[in-house]
Amino acid sequence: MQKYNWLAILVAMLFCLFPSMCFAGAVPDTGQTSCYNDVGYMFGTCPSPGEDFYGQDACYDINTPSYTKLDATGNALPDDASSWVMVRDNITGLIWEIKQDMDGSPNYVNPHDADNTYTWYDSNPATNGGNAGTPGDGTDTEDFINALNAANFGGHDGWRLPTVKELSYLVDSSISYPGPTINTLFFPNSAGVAMGVHSYWSAVHDES
Repeated sequence: MQKYNWLAILVAMLFCLFPSMCFAGAVPDTGQTSCYNDVGYMFGTCPSPGEDFYGQDACYDINTPSYTKLDATGNALPDDASSWVMVRDNITGLIWEIKQDMDGSPNYVNPHDADNTYTWYDSNPATNGGNAGTPGDGTDTEDFINALNAANFGGHDGWRLPTVKELSYLVDSSISYPGPTINTLFFPNSAGVAMGVHSYWSAVHDES
């Protein structure tokens, strides 16, 4: 996925990193619950097998999204835990960083601050797709990833940007615009369009 520097002011690194040691498993259900015909009419009830327009996304409910809260050392916590720093997606096997302190004020001393935004920058020509991007002073994506790995955040040193496909696995289509279209019980401090965040950085190449 090509990166354009002009997107930098529109995107934020909120919950989009996981250990490279983790490999994606099954694809989670999208949460889509509405069915439509060929002219965009929404059915009150999705078609049954053998009926016209059966077989679209909302006709199926498989791999229901399931998450586990994790503490700073990767130990599982109960669903009602009031404090956690990572979340494991039990369907894909991916682990995601959780953001903190959404108060409208960036704090780059704390790389986990939900209000921090970052420019795209990857100095490695083997992974930057021919576009290194714009370096910052603690405010670019490479700085952010390096900070997490240097701190061995969550007991891991292989944090990286997710692919576009991996990011899409977090989208819950049952949540209406403007979102955030994600399970906020597990992913708090997630910004939606109403908060001015339209996009998130991803890896240049989608290898999933």
